[in-house]
Amino acid sequence: MRLYHYAPKENTVLEQGLLSICKAPRDLRAYAHRAGTENRDEIMVWLDKTFAGRSRAISCLTEPIKWQGNDAVLKAIVDRSTLFSFELEDLLQAGLVEAIWCKNGSEAGGYNEKFFKVKPEDIDLSPLTWEKVDAAKDLLYAVVRHYLIVLKDGYIPPEYLKEERF
Repeated sequence: MRLYHYAPKENTVLEQGLLSICKAPRDLRAYAHRAGTENRDEIMVWLDKTFAGRSRAISCLTEPIKWQGNDAVLKAIVDRSTLFSFELEDLLQAGLVEAIWCKNGSEAGGYNEKFFKVKPEDIDLSPLTWEKVDAAKDLLYAVVRHYLIVLKDGYIPPEYLKEERF
């Protein structure tokens, strides 16, 4: 099963792999307001309280973004990003995956997130609800089902990743 992840255009993914939140030197503002702190270590603790290993997880989609003219933010993500994919089965066989969680909804701003643990065979490959995205209402990935792959070492090594070209 091929899964997808968008990374900034300027990245080191093919050299260093796809890094989870705890491994990547990234801006954590998206989590700071929900965690109630801007302290990186405290944000990691908050993430791992939502479910074990979240700070070591990679967020992924079951299909590339399908922008249909409905929300400019989706187009901006595609335009500003490089799309990478990986075969989940390869990661599982290599023993890199600790758990898989599905996020299927939250309120605007990411509050009251709904997570549930899944087995690989339970991953839903039905079309995603890109038409529900409304950045003006702060509804982006809150309304698009996606998965968080908890990785034992917090990253996917480059040899498992493919840069997609469209």
